[in-house]
Amino acid sequence: MVTGKKWIRIVIALLALNLFLAPGCREKGTQEKMTEQALKMATGKDVDVNIKENKVEIVDKDSRTEIAETTTWPQDLSDDVPKFDTGKINRVVKTQEQGDSWTFNIYLTDFSGDDIRNYENALKEKGWQTESMQMGDKGGSLNGQKGTMGINFMYNLEEKDGMLAVFNRP
Repeated sequence: MVTGKKWIRIVIALLALNLFLAPGCREKGTQEKMTEQALKMATGKDVDVNIKENKVEIVDKDSRTEIAETTTWPQDLSDDVPKFDTGKINRVVKTQEQGDSWTFNIYLTDFSGDDIRNYENALKEKGWQTESMQMGDKGGSLNGQKGTMGINFMYNLEEKDGMLAVFNRP
């Protein structure tokens, strides 16, 4: 069975392959069909893929995933999740599953350890229970829980990048 994280890695790898290694396949629909076939072979699931300029949408019978190159905070993310307002957003991967289960993976760069500590304080101000683990000056993780929502922020302070995963599992 392919887990959510593996699903996203498979999709990103396939999209990179299709978008960058198959420049001759720019005809409308060809990349979508190639990606749909590759995903079916990798996961056994039938999916519909729609590739736009800066966004890819993948829909199957159980979920909808949107991968977007963007520099903006997701507007449809719960107000209970404070905006990480330092650094730079590179892309957002949003998955809506059956019911009220959803995940946002926000890829960030150009931030510091102080920015992480400030974000942990902002979470606490909104009622989140948090736990932080730092590995010296190299990086670490910030985890949090509020009701059915959770966060996992894995970051590398040497590279000044990381991924903030926000999810809801009712």
